[in-house]
Amino acid sequence: MKRLSSLTGLNLNSIEAIGLDVAKEKIDICLFSSQQSLFYRIANNSQAIYQFSTDLTKNGLLKTVPFVLESTWIYHLQCALQLADDWWDVKEINPIITHQQIGYTIRWTKTDTTDSLLLAELWVTKWKKLHSFKRNRKIIELRKKVSLLAWVEKTMQAIKAQYDSYIKSARILWINTNDVDFIRKSLDDLNKCKKELEKSIISESVDEGWTRRIEIIDSITWISPLIAKICYTTFASNDFESKKQMLAYVWLDPKLRQSWTKSWSYKMSKRWNAFTRKKLFQAAFCWIQHSKQYNYIYNREIEKWKHHFEAVLTVVKKMIYTIRSLIKKNEMFDPNYCAM
Repeated sequence: MKRLSSLTGLNLNSIEAIGLDVAKEKIDICLFSSQQSLFYRIANNSQAIYQFSTDLTKNGLLKTVPFVLESTWIYHLQCALQLADDWWDVKEINPIITHQQIGYTIRWTKTDTTDSLLLAELWVTKWKKLHSFKRNRKIIELRKKVSLLAWVEKTMQAIKAQYDSYIKSARILWINTNDVDFIRKSLDDLNKCKKELEKSIISESVDEGWTRRIEIIDSITWISPLIAKICYTTFASNDFESKKQMLAYVWLDPKLRQSWTKSWSYKMSKRWNAFTRKKLFQAAFCWIQHSKQYNYIYNREIEKWKHHFEAVLTVVKKMIYTIRSLIKKNEMFDPNYCAM
């Protein structure tokens, strides 16, 4: 492995892909080509990334060469955003895929240098179907606010459950509860924070290209402005080739099981973001209560001896398909449209 101390004077015409292993303080880089792979390291800060991008441009690297990096919590975002702003083709890969590939190697070698090489090799040999990184700062900001809202709601539920349990026990045991009143007041304060955060998410501006899509989602009668923004943060900057792919993105697709000639579905995946899934189900409950068409779909599933949540899941799926169809056709929602 040839490690470079500088990129000055390099001829980068033969480079096929660039692998970036991003850590908290540094980025290990592999300039991959079939002839020879070169390795380089920079600090994970805006100045170093800007200089790296500038050096690549000066050395004649083609803009079509992909930069492949792992999704590593928040550490990869600065690098991905800056490179995308400089019009480089940034590809983001799920760490699960790279960990699987390491398991296929003989020695199971895992270092920052080998990781950057593996990322570049994955693009060249196997994973050319990766989509480009299209998120921007507004989308990321909104997603972080939605994640914060999810944490506040989950925290409130946990505190309230324990507080209610204590109060019930206190009534049975004749315990004085005045000394824990501060918890109830804290819950009231958290509830105020939650409402302010929801207002902030609803009022947050979006990209001009997505303003129309937000209006389309918000036009659906039984979807609140908050859920419309959550749908935006979920589906924005993602290109879905089919409605099933969109469904799989929110982990509402079934886990399939197959044995010889027999195959069956076994529960839904239920991974990824539980908060988004919860909000979609809340919207589905409104659809069932206020829409004759979707109430019919729900009752049809119940008549097939489906469980209540299975019937609601069918409505959620129909809702996701409706959102995709409206966005694709660039049409507003028609409440009189028959969804059956």
